[in-house]
Amino acid sequence: MTIPERVALAQRLGDAELSLQQAMRRMDGSPAARTRLAEAREEHRAAEAQALLALGAGQGPEEALAA
Repeated sequence: MTIPERVALAQRLGDAELSLQQAMRRMDGSPAARTRLAEAREEHRAAEAQALLALGAGQGPEEALAA
């Protein structure tokens, strides 16, 4: 993984975390607020999954050493 790819991944994760926090702060129980929160959670999960995949967290110890 190149440095620009790492920076982009970190930026995506940071943006997703910020959106999630904002959605939580703005939660007032309305349908629109619940939708924003659900979308923010989905993006945060996707960003975390991409980070874990990129960092090889899904690999076993033997596979990680071979990579």
